[in-house]
Amino acid sequence: MNLPRLVRHLMTPHWRARRSFPAHTLVRIEQAIAQSETRHGGQIRFAVEHALDTGPLLRGLSARERALDVFSAMKIWDTQHNNGVLIYLVLADRKVEIIADRGI
Repeated sequence: MNLPRLVRHLMTPHWRARRSFPAHTLVRIEQAIAQSETRHGGQIRFAVEHALDTGPLLRGLSARERALDVFSAMKIWDTQHNNGVLIYLVLADRKVEIIADRGI
């Protein structure tokens, strides 16, 4: 268990994600993703979490492992050409993970 990481996640408030990514920013991200998808075959999803829950933290779940969980939960792997891509951010860790399906 990484005590500084645990404290950082517990002290990161829910509203931090909304402050970091207000509605107008999310709309611009959505527009940029839609525009980019016209130029390639990938299907991109974007997910942001402010912090991980205590249980996963105590088990030592990494940002990468959480991104894989989100990839599965959002069924990004369930595309016709196996071309799903997840861009995942966890703000408490200041980590960005990109998970691509086998068709990419």
